[in-house]
Amino acid sequence: MIKNNKGEKIISIYWFVILFIVAAAVVYMVISFYGEPYDIRELEANALTNKVAMCLSNAGYLEEGVLGADFKENFIERCSFNFETEDIYGWGERGQYYVEINFYDFLTDQKNSTIKTGNEALKTDCGLEGKGFPFCLERSLYLLDGEKNHKYQIDILSIVRKTEKNVQ
Repeated sequence: MIKNNKGEKIISIYWFVILFIVAAAVVYMVISFYGEPYDIRELEANALTNKVAMCLSNAGYLEEGVLGADFKENFIERCSFNFETEDIYGWGERGQYYVEINFYDFLTDQKNSTIKTGNEALKTDCGLEGKGFPFCLERSLYLLDGEKNHKYQIDILSIVRKTEKNVQ
């Protein structure tokens, strides 16, 4: 009995073509997925805002001494912030973060106090859109003063720059 091997040769050619197409698709997906950096500035700004809120509040009440001058002067140490970044793209010379906290009396809308820390020059670029501008996040929260039962509105502005690393 004589076997006809022509069909096996044709199937093996199609098998290699299918393998090549699958391999090319996998390579294309990997390149498209890992080809551009993630822009995580929004996540960093959210985390920064949440950490500020946790530092200022305790179960809906304003932490003791937050409105005092000592807290204002030692804000970074009291809240355990570290605004230092890696010294890449000349970041060591200019800060990449900025936080501004405004305390308002809820009933009178009068500003009681402000805390500012970080690179204040970043605030001028808020509201501008494009690749080279920082990400700005504004949030408000309402807290009670446990001692005097005053109500406060606290506005938190968090800014993260890092445009050279995250935006391309």
